[in-house]
Amino acid sequence: MNLNVTSLLSHLVLEQDDKLSVLLSAAATENKKSGDPLAVRFKPGIREYVTQVSAKLGISASEFINVLIEGVIRETLSPFQARATQVVERFQLLMDAHDLKITDVATLLSQWNIGLSVLENRERTMDYLTAPLLSEMADWFNVNKAWLRGEVATPGITSGNITDWHSLSKQIDNKIAEIPEAPLPQIILLRDDLAPPVDMRSHETLISVCLIQFKKINGIRLRTVEYFGEQIPDGEHEPFISDFLSYCGVLEKKGRASITTAVADAAILSLLSSGKVLPIMAVDKILFSKQLSAWQTEELMPLRFSENRQHRRG
Repeated sequence: MNLNVTSLLSHLVLEQDDKLSVLLSAAATENKKSGDPLAVRFKPGIREYVTQVSAKLGISASEFINVLIEGVIRETLSPFQARATQVVERFQLLMDAHDLKITDVATLLSQWNIGLSVLENRERTMDYLTAPLLSEMADWFNVNKAWLRGEVATPGITSGNITDWHSLSKQIDNKIAEIPEAPLPQIILLRDDLAPPVDMRSHETLISVCLIQFKKINGIRLRTVEYFGEQIPDGEHEPFISDFLSYCGVLEKKGRASITTAVADAAILSLLSSGKVLPIMAVDKILFSKQLSAWQTEELMPLRFSENRQHRRG
């Protein structure tokens, strides 16, 4: 990844877990201070936090500290320059998150006269990242336009609660139809890990829906993630969610989409829901986790017997 404060904080928020949160809470109550401010002697809790997080990010503790301090100083002393810098850093983060090499980016943006010579120079890149280009790129990657322009802090588009599952089915159907010749799109059904073990359809849990598609823009194939929102799978919502799952099962049987179910950490789903992280970063964090767990058999019934359910309702 590009080592700057934007990329660092974006990856940091995904690495946060209960153990790291405990370290921060403990550090807040510690009174130990360094005699020499330039010695950077951290409280024990902060020191342990920095050590663990930098290891997770694959960088040294000193790199982690230097990048953060540089970002804070820049934001404090030169806020206008900081906002301009944020634009190019967020652009770089977006490209990195979608696994685009510099040659891919040059091809993708060739119609905007952005080639390798521009991308290799940070200042020139900033000059070429105009508002119309950033808005179009936000549409390509399903991210917040205002975030990419450096105006707000949340990169994701907050969809909120899913209130109409029938409309969502039509929306997904239309999106799949827009790119008929691309690799098979992937509908991602996520449930948080807060559900009691004997009742997956509980008011204590949430089900979220994402769509992974492969778009071809200017000769470059982009793997993009769109987040549609979440809902409690209980009460009045339960039959509509079951109908939606049946619809997904029909799409899979017809070869129009693949379906992936996963139980995800509630904290990551909260980040996804609130738009605090790029959708592709959160979804990939879930899908490529070594502890990836699919839904239980009873949860998958509407998917597996979708045609019978659709026939009965018809």
